[in-house]
Amino acid sequence: MVEIKSLVKTYKTGDEEVRAIDDISLNIKQGEIVAISGASGSGKTTLLNLIGTLDNITSGDIIINEHSIASMNEKEKTNYRKLNLGFIFQSYNLIPVLSALENVELAFQPLSKQELAEIGISDTKLAAKEALKAVGLEGYEERRPGQLSGGQQQRVSIARAIVRKPKILLADEPTANLDSKNSLLILALLSKLSHENKITVIYSSHDQEVLKNVERVIILKDGKLVEDKKC
Repeated sequence: MVEIKSLVKTYKTGDEEVRAIDDISLNIKQGEIVAISGASGSGKTTLLNLIGTLDNITSGDIIINEHSIASMNEKEKTNYRKLNLGFIFQSYNLIPVLSALENVELAFQPLSKQELAEIGISDTKLAAKEALKAVGLEGYEERRPGQLSGGQQQRVSIARAIVRKPKILLADEPTANLDSKNSLLILALLSKLSHENKITVIYSSHDQEVLKNVERVIILKDGKLVEDKKC
């Protein structure tokens, strides 16, 4: 469960204070597939980053499975991200000189042996292979990003995001660099992974295909929540 309580995020632009997120409150259930949408500058990416502990809260709080994000220091945020969150970006952020398998296995690098044990991982290479299989890339383990299509590269990034068994997947415009066919394949894949593993998926997107393939759409305008509708 994600509980957002009276959330505010402000930035200073010269002498002016801008409210990127303006007093938002909402709940997202475990296993729910949600899109945060709105025009450019609406605050959707800022909200996603706050949920992902990648930015600091000005006031209010985000409580994820009884963990208060506002009360965490930077070390606690880092540790929380490692064990609970997975991230998917519109730029795939793959390392060109590494194979698909190595790119996925790299997700384990920040984790200690104790943390690996906490998430039930004893063999990181095997876990990376299983994640690639889950996204339909069995047999592509040794290919480098330059040898893969855009859709395949995004699948590798999804495998990397799910390999640590996150409770929440945060996807920032994941279909922006894909054609419509690959967009639909990626959305179907994420829905399947969510339903099979009870992973909460939160998109930040204005792509109509994304909005058609979620259970709920949260619309922001000028940092404010203006609509919250079931699909």
